[in-house]
Amino acid sequence: MKKIIIMLIPFLLTGCASVTYDLKIEKDMKVVENVNMSATKEYFDNYYMNLPITIIKRAYENDVTMSYLKNNNYFVELREYNYPFPSIFASKKYNSLEEYVTNTVYKGQSFEEIFVEQNDDLVTLKTKNFIKYLPDDSNGDIDYRFPISKLSVNITLPFVVNESNADKIEKSTNTYIWYINEDTEEKEINITFDKNKIYIYNFSLYISIIVIIIVTTVLVIYVVKTVTKNKKNNSLR
Repeated sequence: MKKIIIMLIPFLLTGCASVTYDLKIEKDMKVVENVNMSATKEYFDNYYMNLPITIIKRAYENDVTMSYLKNNNYFVELREYNYPFPSIFASKKYNSLEEYVTNTVYKGQSFEEIFVEQNDDLVTLKTKNFIKYLPDDSNGDIDYRFPISKLSVNITLPFVVNESNADKIEKSTNTYIWYINEDTEEKEINITFDKNKIYIYNFSLYISIIVIIIVTTVLVIYVVKTVTKNKKNNSLR
């Protein structure tokens, strides 16, 4: 079975990074990529005496890293008051999955392989071979690759998912979540969906509502017809 296979590459902050990588696929198959980069609580507690903004500002003021993002048309901002810890936020929009795969700067950051294929309505997003990093050098990076301790990959989409290996599913938003850390380096991301089947949260509830509407409509019509008939019969007497 041919599928679209696409790799999701998170941005990795220098040091012991905690990264939330959000990929939103829209109904027209456009893609929104949002990355929230911070350091782990343990890193803040142990090395910065509960002053987490220190490491975040240092990363944000790194001209090489920020220029790399901005030169590739990413929106980047420092979120000093983000809860629970300050962070760097990066975002970019794409007109298609193919454009996302070709132009995301995160390619090769956490997973080695990326593929793009499609057959009919089925689309599969898949990553392979999580990259295990060597200790970072004095500049905090290794050829634009950054060590990571905790990674959350969140894929939100409006389509029916046929199968996935997600660690958690938020049914109300149709978001599939994977948690990756130093102990799960063999983990891969795999999700298959049908781009022509729209997901409806709590489908049984919608069916119940439709049934209630139909029954109510039938009853109203019956009552109106009965009243009209009775009035007509009374007028003929």
